[in-house]
Amino acid sequence: MPPLILESLEGFADGFSAPVADPASRFSAAVSNIVAVITIFAGLSFLIWFVVGALTWITAADQADKLTKAKNQMSSALIGLVIVILTIPFVYLIGKILGIDILNSSGTIFSRLAPT
Repeated sequence: MPPLILESLEGFADGFSAPVADPASRFSAAVSNIVAVITIFAGLSFLIWFVVGALTWITAADQADKLTKAKNQMSSALIGLVIVILTIPFVYLIGKILGIDILNSSGTIFSRLAPT
């Protein structure tokens, strides 16, 4: 896999000081990158929070307060994941209203990391 360099990303082929040929596509790629990073962070946060809650549940034994804390922690993680999943259609709708392809992952950092 070739090393990831900033110049290989869409919108940065000539560096930061290059004249902007198409500001709309650069903005769309930047917003798409931001949405991708937030979504991945939310998914990883859910996973970590849920696993910590499950481990707390396992180690709770007969302690009711720890068991309640673990249930609340796992419920909070699940509610957070549902909120993230339910916001995706709203992000799509906002992108369509503004004319930006926000959920397009072809120009994101993460599409450059995938093996070809």
